[in-house]
Amino acid sequence: MAEELYAECLEHNMELILKKQNKALVERVKKALPAIDRHTRFFDRKNSQTTIQMMTLTMLGGSSPLRMLRQVTAEVEKRKNALYEAQHSVAKTQEEIDVLEEKENLTSTERAELIKLKYSVSQTNNKANGSLKDIATLADAYENIMKTNGMKDWSEEEFENEEKGHHVRRGFEMLYRNLVEYSRAKEATLEYMQQYGVHAQMAIAEVSGYINFVNQLIKEKRILDATHLEDFLDEMRNKYVNNADKITSRLFGRDGIINKAYTESMSAKNKDEKARKSNGGI
Repeated sequence: MAEELYAECLEHNMELILKKQNKALVERVKKALPAIDRHTRFFDRKNSQTTIQMMTLTMLGGSSPLRMLRQVTAEVEKRKNALYEAQHSVAKTQEEIDVLEEKENLTSTERAELIKLKYSVSQTNNKANGSLKDIATLADAYENIMKTNGMKDWSEEEFENEEKGHHVRRGFEMLYRNLVEYSRAKEATLEYMQQYGVHAQMAIAEVSGYINFVNQLIKEKRILDATHLEDFLDEMRNKYVNNADKITSRLFGRDGIINKAYTESMSAKNKDEKARKSNGGI
């Protein structure tokens, strides 16, 4: 469709700006545009599948499966909204197209407007296709995360329960980066860790010890990958996660601060019904 519109624009409705241009140049552009446009559709979305899965889903989430799943839901919701906007835009534009196509003896301005509107619809459809690709990619990621972590379902309560471990792990990750980049811990990182019950000096000792260990492995010509660091961070989370309960007990008088009454609890039937409604009743 887009290739045909390019040809129509160049052949008929762009004569006002093309008739005085170099003919050889115009022919060269006419010949090249269809192939370029076809490959442009590969990038009809903001990010590649690789970027979505390796960066978007791990943004601020580290390796927390539930945080990654939450990020999937947020990214899908954004693209669903984009599809609804695209549908509305195409419907409005199509009405304008229908009005112009019913007229006889269009002026050059009206012909140009008609081509512009058709091209707009074509581009919007391409973008919508990009959103669908993203949703499919995110759906694959969602299912893979669930399968990898042996999860059949998850709840808001489970998400809340994992949050303490996530923040403890994230604190150690930030401290590691501080010490590698600046050779000192930043105040914000230490405050963050203390909020979740991790003693600043204990944390510095743990991470400094890990850095020294890795430096020795590097001297021995060992080749490490990021999973080595991820394993260390997992170990720190498991070792210090209960410190968060000691802080909540000190501040709020109880180990846990999550109120189950405030978390969403739905039967499978209600979940399916809510999902159906959120998708426009489809």
